Amino acid sequence: MLQVIQYEERQTVNIEFDLYIPINIEIGTWNISKEPTLYWRTGDFKKSLIEIGVGKYTGKIRSITLTLCENVYNTENLNFKDINFIEGLPIFQIEESIDKTYIDEKGKLNIYIGNDKVLILFSENEIISIAQNDNVGFAIDNNKMVCGIIISSMVEHEKKLLKDALK
Repeated sequence: MLQVIQYEERQTVNIEFDLYIPINIEIGTWNISKEPTLYWRTGDFKKSLIEIGVGKYTGKIRSITLTLCENVYNTENLNFKDINFIEGLPIFQIEESIDKTYIDEKGKLNIYIGNDKVLILFSENEIISIAQNDNVGFAIDNNKMVCGIIISSMVEHEKKLLKDALK
């Protein structure tokens, strides 16, 4: 899992919904020639996969790509009352000695589509806080591990496109 060590200021976010790659999010700007990207991936790697790209040396988040998921649930209300909101982006603990491009952790991936938001959950742990950057939130448990991604302020055509992509 990705462990949060601190938070940085908010960055620009670009979210794309597509039939081929259901969700692709790019965060901020970066120079890949100065710092390579390390990809943390989870799912069962056959019917579900999400990939989170972070700077290999800084641990700053760069991208989130949901490739596929079969566990999709419609819900009337995704409510996050009584949860602490933190403005900004999480910075993750990265082992400096790591010389991999991918860190794969098998896990169960569930997607909950609500009225105007989607929750991509990859941990059963209770959400204690949410680091919010524009309409992308990072659900964090009591061990400071990211356990899910929340995309809010979705409009109807984005929701329909996402549902069609995940059929």
